[in-house]
Amino acid sequence: MIKAYRYLEPVHVSIVIVVGFIIAYVTETLLGGGYLFHLLISLGYGAIFLFFNITLKNHFPEWPLQKVIFLGTLLGVIFGTLNMLVWIYFKRGIWRLELVTPFIIATTAIAFFVAYMIFNRERALRAESELKDIQLRQTEQEKALINSQLRNLQGQMEPHFLFNTLANIQILIDTDKDKAKKLLVKITDLLRASLKQQRKDKITLSEEIKLLDSYLAIQQIRLSERMEYSIVLDDNVSPQAFIPPFLIQPAVENAVVHGIEPSVKGGHIQIKFSIVDNQLFIEVSDNGIGFNEASKGNGLSMKNVRERLNALFDGNGKLELIMQEGGGFITRMVIPCA
Repeated sequence: MIKAYRYLEPVHVSIVIVVGFIIAYVTETLLGGGYLFHLLISLGYGAIFLFFNITLKNHFPEWPLQKVIFLGTLLGVIFGTLNMLVWIYFKRGIWRLELVTPFIIATTAIAFFVAYMIFNRERALRAESELKDIQLRQTEQEKALINSQLRNLQGQMEPHFLFNTLANIQILIDTDKDKAKKLLVKITDLLRASLKQQRKDKITLSEEIKLLDSYLAIQQIRLSERMEYSIVLDDNVSPQAFIPPFLIQPAVENAVVHGIEPSVKGGHIQIKFSIVDNQLFIEVSDNGIGFNEASKGNGLSMKNVRERLNALFDGNGKLELIMQEGGGFITRMVIPCA
């Protein structure tokens, strides 16, 4: 029963009722016999036309629109006429062919028109739905492309960082074995976490924090303790909340490479997670040298992050770069809470 009315909409019923009242008024004016009598006939025609068109469309969806309209209207004329003859016989006891023929012709013409209107509207709605599907697929492809670009950028960064770290380990083996061991543990943790992230579309905050902690610990050893760092998670932020992978690390790398490393006195990096107005705020701040000529190199990575935020969160993700008065800058990302 549900399947039989799959394509039935309130607008279809409304059209049938309105047209039925109009036809009943016209035929009663021309032929006489009482408005209710003509209304029952015209509404009977309309209901039968609609039933056959909807039923055919439901059971034979592969049929072209013209075929459905033609066959549905033909069946509607046959059974609608039988309905009309029953009402005529019920009211008058007899019926005459010359009286009902003009009514049949007019009703058939109107039925074709109404059926075409109904299914032409359905075709327009279907085209609109297909267009939305195409746009949705295009959006998903854009998201996948941006993710791929970011991961490609990540892949370009990691070998350089890895080779530098291994070179540091080689030097520390001869000068400070304990530090070399600590550095080897951290690079192992970082690579393990990074490989896990590459296979996921979303990761938990705890997983991201573990990766960032490993990365910053390595940089702290490499910079000979000139760098300090802290990771702050507000009480209202769940460590099991999901975020996209490789979202924060580019900002952290910029803070290290362009903020702290060029500074003679070094500095401090803080990563803070908080929730405000049902939005997750991620802030990477440093008190390094701030914007400078070398900082221009971070444009590509931040551009990719901004595009990725925009695509993944349908324009609701934000990225801000804020210069701090005392030196250094803040990279602030805002995403809707899941």
